Amino acid sequence: MSGLEAVMIRRPALSGYQPIEALWFPVERFSEKERARLILSHWQTDARAYRFADGDLLRFPKARAMLCEGLAGWPLIRQGGTLCSARLSPEEMQRLAHADVWLVRGTQVNTLHLREANILAPSQWIDVNQYALLDTYNCQDVLPEPQADPLAVQTDIREILGDSLAPVSPEREAVMQALLERQRQTATPGVPTARHSPANNPQSTGSLHFLRGLIALAVGIGLYQMLSLNGPQLPAATRAAETAKPPRSVDPSTFDLGSVLIWTVIGAVLFTLILMAMRAWMRRNGTHSAASHAPPAAAANAARPSKPPMPPRASGQPRGPARWRRWLTRLTQNSRLSALYGKRQAAYMQRMLEMFENGDLEEALRHAIPLGGGQGNAGQAFGTPNRRQDLTLSQHSGPRTSMLFEAGLETHLKQIYRQSFERLDREGRIEEAVFVLAELLRARHEALDYLEKHQRYQQAADLALAWDMPTSTIVRLLCLAGDWQRALQVARRDNAFADAVLMLEKKWPEAAARLRLEWALALTEKGLWLQAVDVVWSLPAERERATQWLLAAEAAGGSLAINSLVKRAILLPDTLSTYDSWVEKLRNEPERVMERAALAQALLAHKAHSPALAWLAAATVRAMICDQTNQQAYLTQNQLQSLVKMSKDKLLQADLPGSALPRNKVLNQNLERVSTPLSFTAPERGNRTICDAVPLTDGRYLLALGEAGALVVEANGNTVFHFPVPTQTIVLGHSRRVALALARRGDVWRICKLDLVNRSASDLGVLMLDAFAKHFDGTAWTIGRGSQLRVVDVDRRFDTLWHVGDLPGQVAFLRDDERNESVLLDTPHDFQLWHYRLPDRRLLSRESMPARREERSWQVYNAAGRTTEFWIEHEANSDPMLRAYEGGTSTRYPLPDLIQGCTDPLHIYSFEQWLVVCYATGDDDARWHFIHRHSQRLCTVLDWPLQDAKLRCVGDEWVLFDHQGRLWHIDIVSSMVRSLSV
Repeated sequence: MSGLEAVMIRRPALSGYQPIEALWFPVERFSEKERARLILSHWQTDARAYRFADGDLLRFPKARAMLCEGLAGWPLIRQGGTLCSARLSPEEMQRLAHADVWLVRGTQVNTLHLREANILAPSQWIDVNQYALLDTYNCQDVLPEPQADPLAVQTDIREILGDSLAPVSPEREAVMQALLERQRQTATPGVPTARHSPANNPQSTGSLHFLRGLIALAVGIGLYQMLSLNGPQLPAATRAAETAKPPRSVDPSTFDLGSVLIWTVIGAVLFTLILMAMRAWMRRNGTHSAASHAPPAAAANAARPSKPPMPPRASGQPRGPARWRRWLTRLTQNSRLSALYGKRQAAYMQRMLEMFENGDLEEALRHAIPLGGGQGNAGQAFGTPNRRQDLTLSQHSGPRTSMLFEAGLETHLKQIYRQSFERLDREGRIEEAVFVLAELLRARHEALDYLEKHQRYQQAADLALAWDMPTSTIVRLLCLAGDWQRALQVARRDNAFADAVLMLEKKWPEAAARLRLEWALALTEKGLWLQAVDVVWSLPAERERATQWLLAAEAAGGSLAINSLVKRAILLPDTLSTYDSWVEKLRNEPERVMERAALAQALLAHKAHSPALAWLAAATVRAMICDQTNQQAYLTQNQLQSLVKMSKDKLLQADLPGSALPRNKVLNQNLERVSTPLSFTAPERGNRTICDAVPLTDGRYLLALGEAGALVVEANGNTVFHFPVPTQTIVLGHSRRVALALARRGDVWRICKLDLVNRSASDLGVLMLDAFAKHFDGTAWTIGRGSQLRVVDVDRRFDTLWHVGDLPGQVAFLRDDERNESVLLDTPHDFQLWHYRLPDRRLLSRESMPARREERSWQVYNAAGRTTEFWIEHEANSDPMLRAYEGGTSTRYPLPDLIQGCTDPLHIYSFEQWLVVCYATGDDDARWHFIHRHSQRLCTVLDWPLQDAKLRCVGDEWVLFDHQGRLWHIDIVSSMVRSLSV
């Protein structure tokens, strides 16, 4: 029962910050309405409320540090098993009767028991009658198709250079309008263009056969006329009589000049037809229309005029001449057609040089021949260039065909073009001077510098985008032009902040400061808080913001808080004295081994020593030396010596020389180095369904619990915090401090971004996805839909940073890691595997999936683009064998205890260095084999009570989990294993 006890209490009230676990609202101070309002304002998830005769009690699920003077009610802390309004000594607690609550009132202590209270339901106090109940609707019906690129890039050179160029002639405009009108009349209105492929379009097949026949006929006639040119040309009357005679040497006097001219004209025409037919055939097979696979919304969007998209980055690999052009080059070089084209090109060159010598610069530039540049060589040009209608700059950034010059002639042309540029520059004709630099000399970098010199930043930026110049150059020019939206888009797409800031700082400090701040904000969005502090610290006006980021990192706890403390010691050494007690606890508490390890690595990462770092090292180095004697050693001999030296503790250095430091015997015990396979069993069954799981830093895990949300747990299974957003799949950021929570809703995915530092979740909306990457850098995320592959900015409403919109098939699957992305495309003919290298997203390979060697086999590919075929072989008196075939090499792995009658006996995960195989050993049991691919050794065996467990790989760590709440984790670098049940 409740009652009063007269006991002398020395400290009858709490003060300062205390671990508050409950609040008491007495009736003599608060009315019933006020108590209800206070309970609602202080309510927390899983809290409980009780009503006594003397007041109301609000009990929190766990203690939280609060300032007692700032609370409206009485703060209560836990004393043993009782909630008390004062901090009692052990002697005072012994004199009090057992109760659930002790309320100290002067010399009186009121004891309360929860069994005598009425449980309150605060949810019934909220009036929701004024809120109307609305019917839900299907968002899919109005879900807009994602725009390929929201920002336009000017590709018309007249828009870039302005009104300096001559206007387009009316005749040219009339011809272009006629061509466009003819194209509109030819296309069937309302019907999307189908993909041209032999598999689904018989008309295209017939057209393709016609083109092939035309090419074959043209080649045959051309060969015949070339062979005829290599023999004597005789009059028709005497040809029959001379057929029996042996051929004689060629004599020019016997040539029939009319026949030679006729055959020359015929050969040139046929040769031109060959080029036109092959070009049409290549365009027909090289273009792919995605309209046939698009929904009606996409067709409607396609009908609207779209802006030119932001161009993707080039592959970085210069392409050489096409195979057909190399073949035609050899063909002409072995015939008299080479002499014919050589004469025409020589005559054209002579006329052009005469124009330059006569001073007719305007006409000479219209006939000038571009020189070779750094964009690659697409092969020999067989004809002569046409006269330019105007001096426009080409938007082409790839290889081009060119004439073959001797070294002396090319040097002479460079001199002439350079003299022309200098003359135009003196006369102030900037557009023509840029044309000479960019088009004739192919000095595009110099052309951009020339425009920048004349402060034509917008023109230079547009040309840099069109020419696919280095990213830092594009960002710098866009910033100078004031086009910050596109500058940030390009910088976020290619992570080009650092170089662009360095290029701007000396001459344009204001623009550099703004870009530096945007860089820091982008880093915080990726979860890289300390890197953001380093970036923005050089701006005095933003140091207050950087200090707040340090505080946020410290509040996150774990290794991030440790690294923020070291960062504070470097940047704000005067404030380090307030952390004395915290450092003392870190040193003295034995269970904080991992935090001391993080502190040691953070100290070693800074080469420059300072008094503040020396103080941190001296305060903790003894505890770190003691940690080396147990099984959780984390430092090498040299690292320990460096920490002792950093501490500047002369007594410690004298008492503990380098030879006496404990050596780490278990460090760097990689999994592939084990002498015998490690054997493990699954943990006990839990209570929750784990849909997905990824490892975080500091031994924590992020778990997807479906509609129950996402959960962050410690290595012992204790909950750290919870995100109340539906989560079925996790997309983890590279920093492991941000993540995307995905939940399927019919044909769309609901996406939320989780901030693991601030412990907040933001709803990003819904997207229609066919495939997506399981990792992202914090902002840029790869997704696939239909025949499009895009990289979107999750913090900018899914703005497109990079895209390929004309893939030859539908995106079926996507595999990724921190360095690779491989996309499996379902084309009408076969499956294709496209392999990209990150972070510059360079296409390394594009190959069709190899044909299967066995009928009952599995083909598995990984993020690195490796495709392996697997099948099971059964032999008498031996275990079943798993056969792996890749690139002409075959390997066998035994599968002991494999059951024969299982419909789906294998689950295979292929990685660059490892092969993980799961196979059934019973009705529900399964066994996992972890095999090192290079040494072909079995390193780990894991027995699991379920066959449908899932594997997730993050860096060098693997996590296995199932729907019964089991989780097993192994680090292949240290061979460390953890298991828990949720």
